[in-house]
Amino acid sequence: MRKTFRRSGNSGAIAWFFHRLTAIYLAVVLLVHFAVMHFIGDGVLTYDKVAARLVSPGWKVLDILFLYTGLYHGLYGLWNLLEDYIHNAFWRAFIYFILSFGGFALVTLGTITIVNFRG
Repeated sequence: MRKTFRRSGNSGAIAWFFHRLTAIYLAVVLLVHFAVMHFIGDGVLTYDKVAARLVSPGWKVLDILFLYTGLYHGLYGLWNLLEDYIHNAFWRAFIYFILSFGGFALVTLGTITIVNFRG
């Protein structure tokens, strides 16, 4: 018996590729973050030191990119996990909406917090 399968226009290859790129970026940024926070300087972390660092435009950009890639990587991974176990179309759409809305809300609140932080 011959079965015919239509190709989907959305194969997920681009999302899969970005998931791999964000994994590499997160590993590098996490190492930089860990080195700066724990090894560079006098070793004592205080609010004032972290606030002084976060006021810098370069650190703001790095933190915003860290936020975006971390949320994308985490939510995409969670969606892939849930997609394997949820087969009902309604629940898949509902969970996808919740993840998308939650991700958008977290990105919005995180970006507002980082951009408006004055120290």
